[in-house]
Amino acid sequence: MQVVILAGGEGRRLRPLTNDVPKPMVRVSGKPILEHTLSILPREIDHAILVVGYKKEKIQEYFGNAFQGVRLTYVDQPHPLGTADALLRARPYLSDELFLLLHADDFYHPDDLSEVIGVRPCIMVKEASHPERFGVCLLNEDGTLADILEKMEHPPTNLVNIGIYCLEKSLCDIEPLTLPNGELNLAGQIGTWAKQRPVDVKRARFWHPIGYPEDIHDAEVYLSLPIQERFN
Repeated sequence: MQVVILAGGEGRRLRPLTNDVPKPMVRVSGKPILEHTLSILPREIDHAILVVGYKKEKIQEYFGNAFQGVRLTYVDQPHPLGTADALLRARPYLSDELFLLLHADDFYHPDDLSEVIGVRPCIMVKEASHPERFGVCLLNEDGTLADILEKMEHPPTNLVNIGIYCLEKSLCDIEPLTLPNGELNLAGQIGTWAKQRPVDVKRARFWHPIGYPEDIHDAEVYLSLPIQERFN
């Protein structure tokens, strides 16, 4: 099985830590964030497609062509045109109909990654104390995904999209949502797709996004715990 990892982030809010490296290469507990992610991929994953951009050479030089038996392919996104644009650039390299998609700069629980892999599309969600910072997920009566609403001042729910997906290549045929800044938004694209076909929703055990320098300290606290104790 393949995984697409969005690793083109510049990380402006993390400066000066990202002056010389891209956001996925910021070190937490002595290792780049991306290394933590690659090290917990489900055993079904044998090929990772890394969509890179800002200072991409730092990622390529560090990881090379493989990591712990997983083949690595690098896809260039020269301009930050959004998450849906990143997936479109990865599409020619997808050989499997069903694939995993992750962000390279968040911390996840390995059991969540394994659980999201199934026989049909799925998205992982989590309740958040500040849902206005993220996209929120609306559910149908049967618990499947109804829509994803991007950052709102007063979101109708605190159930947020954490950026773990199991997707099909046919998603790329859906017109992506264009944000006011011109970026093509993957979450909006998935929300549209969910109106046409069932997308399962699973609740995550653990998720820690890295947005600001203070998030790094909290991540190191979590990483000091045994995996079975990493919940939030």
